[in-house]
Order: sequence, then C-alpha cells, then structure tokens
Amino acid sequence: MALIKENSPVALYHQLKTILAQKIMNNEWQVGDRLPSEFELCKEYGVSRITVRQALAELERDGLVRRRQGVGTFVTVPKIEQQLTSFYSFSQEFRKRGLNPRNEVEKFKVGHPTPKIAEALNLRESDEVYYLKRLRFADDTLMAIESTYLPVNLFPDLSKDELDTTPLYDVLRNKYGVVVDSAKETFGAVAINRREGELFKLPPGSPALDLERFTYAGGLCVEYTVGVVRGDRFRFEVNLK
Repeated sequence: MALIKENSPVALYHQLKTILAQKIMNNEWQVGDRLPSEFELCKEYGVSRITVRQALAELERDGLVRRRQGVGTFVTVPKIEQQLTSFYSFSQEFRKRGLNPRNEVEKFKVGHPTPKIAEALNLRESDEVYYLKRLRFADDTLMAIESTYLPVNLFPDLSKDELDTTPLYDVLRNKYGVVVDSAKETFGAVAINRREGELFKLPPGSPALDLERFTYAGGLCVEYTVGVVRGDRFRFEVNLK
C-alpha cells in the first residue's frame, strides 16, 4: 500500500489524491464503485478529515469521482482530453481510454437541405440529405449530442439499423469505400438548454461546447455535423508551437 510521507514537500492532500487516482486508473476501483468513507480513509492513511476532503474535492474537480451527499463518493467516467492535432473519431478515442463507445440514433430521416447545408455539402437545395440525430455514449455516460447531414447520392440505402450498431465512419468506409481523411471543426462555449439537460441528466445552464464539423474525403465534404459536447466530461487540447 502506498504511504503518505509526512516530511515530503508535497502537500498531504495532493499525495492522497495521487494515491486514490492511481487506484482508479489501475481499475482497482471501477466506474460505479463506492470509495471508502472519509473516516476509513483517515484511518487507512493516517491523515485528517480535512486532508481527505481536500483530496476528494480535487478528484471530483478532475472528473474522476462524484460525491453524493449522505450517500458517499463514487468513481465516475473520467474526463476525456482530446488533442486537436490530427483527425479523430469519438468512438476510437473512447476505445483508446478503455471505454465502450455506443451510439443511439434518436432521429433518422431523408429531406432537402437548407441553403447552409447545401453549400457545405456542395449540393443543390433540390437534392436529398440524410439527417440523423445521434446520442454519443462512453460506457453509460452521454458525452455528446450530434446532428449530422450526409448526401444521399453518395450513400444510397444508408439505414438507421446499421448506424445503431456500427460507427458512422466505419459504415462509410466498409459499405461505400469512402475514407474520411480530414475535417474542419470549430467550438464555442454554450450553456445547455432544457432538452439537452434532460438527455445529459444535468441542470439547464450547465457548461458545454458547441461544435461544427465539416468532414472531407479526398477534398470532398461528405459530412456536416453540429452538436453539443458536455463540458464536465470532455476537454479539447491544442498544442501550439
């Protein structure tokens, strides 16, 4: 068992936070598990209750645990940090972190594009597009809500059933031979609305990021997406040189 070092220049609460975080990252405590009580942690590591509370507060700030008053402290889905240095897929990124990606297609229909969508996808307004609203989960935590538009002429016979079970980019590659290779994505800070709060199980007004993405294959825009990503579980990082 890792020990707290009284004579270390590192603050006691930070040492304890590091020890507890390591247990979570090593899967000694898994998502949904209840941590030992404050009293038990005080006794096990020989620290004060104030030290324990500071450590737990830091873990909660980092998104590793969630404290429920009168119930206890529970391991939650950790924050996901996505570097914006190359093209990425939510599903692939979730898998890299040991999380199970899952999509729920809440809406799926065919219609005509608005002028903005027609311009984005280089279509006429008389052409048809697929519209799909997807709920993007990591394990059982909803991470993002996305509305996606795809040209029907590029992807004939696309179905809701296959998108319910297979990541979109896998369908485009395996069924249609379309390999996406680049994207232009923009973000902005927003507060989630009432409907989004119901889906995320968060209070309306909670912080989030809105995104707009143009996805390309060989220079042709094949997907236009707008969405909302929850701000307490997902963080984007840009490395500047």
